[in-house]
Amino acid sequence: MTRSLLRISIVAMATLALSVLTASANAQSTEELINQLCGKAEAPARNAAQLAEAYQKAFDHLLPLMSAEDVGSRYAPQIVLQNIGSYAARPGAEIERETLAKVLFKNVDRPNLDSTVRQWIVLQLERIGKGESVPCLAKLMADPDEHLRDCARRALEKNPDPSATDALLKALGDAKDSKWKVGLINALGTRQAKSAVQPITNSLGDADPKVAATAVTALSNIGGQDGVRAILRVFDMPISPLYTKAAQGLIDIAQEMARRHDLASAAEIYGMMYDGATRFAEQNPDISVFNIRAAAITGLMSCDPEGFAARISELMRDKDPKVRAAVVQAARHVPSKTPTRVLTSLLSDLDPQSQVQVLALIADRGDLSAVDPVKKVLSSGDESVQLAAIQTLTRIGTDDGAEALFQIAVAGSGETQKAAREGLALIAGPRVEETISAHAAAGQTNARAVAIGLLGKRHTPGATEALLGYAADADEQISRAAFAALVDVADTVDVGPLVDLLAKAKSGGPRDSAVTALRAVLSAAKDKDAAAQAVVDRMKTADAGVKIALLSSLDASGTTTALAAVCDAAQSADEALRDAGIRTLANWPSFEGVETLVAIASKPETSLTHYVLATRGALRLIGSSESAPMDQRVTLCLATFDNARRDDEKRQAIATLGALPCQKAVDRLAELMKDESLKTEAALATVDLAGRMLFTDRQAARDLAQKIRDMNISDEVNRRADAVLSGRFRGRR
Repeated sequence: MTRSLLRISIVAMATLALSVLTASANAQSTEELINQLCGKAEAPARNAAQLAEAYQKAFDHLLPLMSAEDVGSRYAPQIVLQNIGSYAARPGAEIERETLAKVLFKNVDRPNLDSTVRQWIVLQLERIGKGESVPCLAKLMADPDEHLRDCARRALEKNPDPSATDALLKALGDAKDSKWKVGLINALGTRQAKSAVQPITNSLGDADPKVAATAVTALSNIGGQDGVRAILRVFDMPISPLYTKAAQGLIDIAQEMARRHDLASAAEIYGMMYDGATRFAEQNPDISVFNIRAAAITGLMSCDPEGFAARISELMRDKDPKVRAAVVQAARHVPSKTPTRVLTSLLSDLDPQSQVQVLALIADRGDLSAVDPVKKVLSSGDESVQLAAIQTLTRIGTDDGAEALFQIAVAGSGETQKAAREGLALIAGPRVEETISAHAAAGQTNARAVAIGLLGKRHTPGATEALLGYAADADEQISRAAFAALVDVADTVDVGPLVDLLAKAKSGGPRDSAVTALRAVLSAAKDKDAAAQAVVDRMKTADAGVKIALLSSLDASGTTTALAAVCDAAQSADEALRDAGIRTLANWPSFEGVETLVAIASKPETSLTHYVLATRGALRLIGSSESAPMDQRVTLCLATFDNARRDDEKRQAIATLGALPCQKAVDRLAELMKDESLKTEAALATVDLAGRMLFTDRQAARDLAQKIRDMNISDEVNRRADAVLSGRFRGRR
């Protein structure tokens, strides 16, 4: 008994071990097989029967994984099946592709197969299937599962075998549901199946407008003369939105013909569509067909620009301005110059809006032969046309065009004169520079002044020397024009000669213009110290008027040498010189001028005018000079506040403290909030400080803002404090 039990136990254990080993071997074998079928491992040669067995084995392994209750886990095995399909469909492996396809459609009808698995199988047939898959897919188009039916339809749509078209046509003939018809018609249109033209044409009269519209699209995709004739039947039907769809379908066919270089056929369709749309627009003024007319115009122009040019005159008389614009736009996109030249010849007779459009076209084309027609419309009564003509002549760039613009620049007015001068600053031409130089040298004063200004704008070679010469002219208008033009070439002007010219210039307009030029030269000078020193040296020998003029230019330099001279003048006993010095110092560009300004403002004997100038100048620099030491800025700001004579300057100083985020400013503002007359301004400045502190110490900024918010000084203060607390602060408005 014991021996029998022992024998049975040994047999059972051996059987169990064998089953485990067998399962392990099978698992290993399946994994290896799948790697072979995916092209990831070397595979032995297999005939069709062996391939079918291998594919079935792999499918049987993947099926339960693709049907798992855990939906998320299904993706990986689905991709494995897809990879097997991709490898089977590789070039030169036709037997593998066909065998796998047969295995797949054999399994798609397995009982109780999950619907998502069936759809995934059909998707693989869409990717690899050919003629062998068509019967299966055709059968599936009658399946009760709507999603599976549509998957089969899409697979047939992409199937390269002609029998797929027959299957789709049969399904269309049996179709009752509008949605299903739309899908089938789309599929046939995508396949460009010429055998489907008649069945699809029958759907043009379908009661469901979606089906009819889809039929038009499908016919346009099929194209050719058959598609054209079929779509034309729409226009024999009662007027409906399908008209526009059909017209667009014909345009699409014509565009495809043009892409295939069948220009004659395309042009025939475009012409037919334009004429038909035009008649339709005349008979149905409430229905817009402009898009069709515009597309037809563009098509006709692109197919035969030379022949279409003969129709341009007629089209430019169309009462619809959008049609006229479409003609100009179409001419822009063809390489032929003929349409543009026809439009140019009509320019004078066109309406202003069309003239502007044609002028832009001419400008883009840069056609030199268009200069004379463009010049004719310079005298148009419509300013927009004049401005467009000026711009066009500028871009074409000829001597004749430049001369025409010069006359407007001299005798014109308003925007046209301004545009002409701007155009002359840019226009090119072989003798434009020579022409402008000649006008600058001789002629009426107004014309000379304009030309002199252009020498600077154009940076004409030798312009600097010429302008310095004109600046010495006895005629004040010429002199002022030359000084003004020197501003445009400031970086090429030597300070010495300009200072000498300023000294000789008459007081008033010429000298003021000279100062403006000198400021520009000082600002643009590469060696600012040397330039400023030249001005300071010349001041030593200048008379009072010239000295003040030279002094007033030094803030443009901003150098230490210039600052010293200005500070000396600002404290001079000479009233006129002191006035000029303080005014110049008040405009100083750098922080170095602040101490002198504060000192001037603090003196009781300083006049109110000079006190205000000095105070405002100092506060401007204190608030904006972020590179200067903070402690020094705060100290000078507080000194300005303490020496303020009026509440206006006190408030300005308090506002400036709001731009100086430091504890010293916070403490002083806290004191000032105790003064009822300054309380609100001090609170606003404190909130400004808090806003600036958000970038450096967010918590301290919020604490300070909350403190001001708790004081409830005013609605405006509260609003800004809340902005700081929420991180939305943007500073004062």
